[in-house]
Amino acid sequence: MAQDPFGDIPLFREIQRILSSSSGPVNFEIAGQIATAVATGSGDPPLRPEAARAFDHAVHEATGVVSGYTGLVPDEPLGTRLVTRAEWAHATLGAWKWLLEHVAGRFATELGRIGGDGGESQQIQQALGGIAPLLLGIQTGTVVGHLSREILARHELPIPRDDDGRLFVVAANVAEVAADYSFDEPMLVRWLALREVVRELVMAQVPWVGGYLRSRLTDIVDAIEIDPGDLESRFTELQSRGMAAFEQGMGPDSILPIAPTERHRRALERLHAFLALFQGYADHVAAGVDDSVLGDTTIIDEGMTRHRLSPSDGKTMLAGVLGLQLDRTVEAAGKTFCAAVVELHGIPALRRVWDSPDHLPSLAEIRDPFLWMERTLPGD
Repeated sequence: MAQDPFGDIPLFREIQRILSSSSGPVNFEIAGQIATAVATGSGDPPLRPEAARAFDHAVHEATGVVSGYTGLVPDEPLGTRLVTRAEWAHATLGAWKWLLEHVAGRFATELGRIGGDGGESQQIQQALGGIAPLLLGIQTGTVVGHLSREILARHELPIPRDDDGRLFVVAANVAEVAADYSFDEPMLVRWLALREVVRELVMAQVPWVGGYLRSRLTDIVDAIEIDPGDLESRFTELQSRGMAAFEQGMGPDSILPIAPTERHRRALERLHAFLALFQGYADHVAAGVDDSVLGDTTIIDEGMTRHRLSPSDGKTMLAGVLGLQLDRTVEAAGKTFCAAVVELHGIPALRRVWDSPDHLPSLAEIRDPFLWMERTLPGD
């Protein structure tokens, strides 16, 4: 009979019941419990119907103006909703399942690289394989829980969601940011709605964008290599310290030990180029129509720039797992890229970035718009 990889370790005998509840590569039951606990730990006020109506009105007010500027027209009115932190956490675990399970599959593949033939190394490998869904459930729940206390709106994180497609804002987080920066909350909601409409029209009305972004994200995951020495040391600590090690593993600095590689760097560079354009395009369009929709937004613009630069546990953890944190200098360059193209060739030229993936600027072209213009606008 094969030796039980859990042996006489009390921790694993204790958690085998939890392990048996997982039917896939991620224990979503554990992830959901942890995400909800973290999401509601600092409060989760109930939603106000009048706030939901105000957001819906702001979205529909912005849609016509943005459509006229960008040429992207929705097939039907955009749906909206307000969500609590707990609702965002619960919905996001399902909406990101396509990516979370892909990460888990890559993690399982990397586990096969750990240890050698036979003996203690083989037992470690077997045990790690057995508890991987639990470990990934804990990690996933922790990341999503922290993000639920930070995210303001649907498209703030560029991860496509499998859901009903409605635009939303996380009401408690919007109220918190408005209070922290002394914003008028209804004005902040309208400011967010305008930018959300731009991003949604790009995602929904440019046929290839959603699939392209998913491909870039899966490319990054496929390029991940886990540091086996680091993971083995964590496993050893897990055996010796028991549940205390699990509890420490829920902190923002406790992430999967990803080893940097050239392949991963190139995959990140391609994603960062797209994100710089995506964010820069939204900021450029919003700046172009702000006066007609919102009036003077200088105070919110400056405050939200500071907010984007402020520390974020959830985004730090997500960056540690996938490298999704965008260099803010690159993000600013995205807005500058859009402004330069429009200044020299007009908004129709900028719309060409959405003609096909071949028209997307590289990271070098984001930083130097003339390179992109020479490549894609030779006749101009």
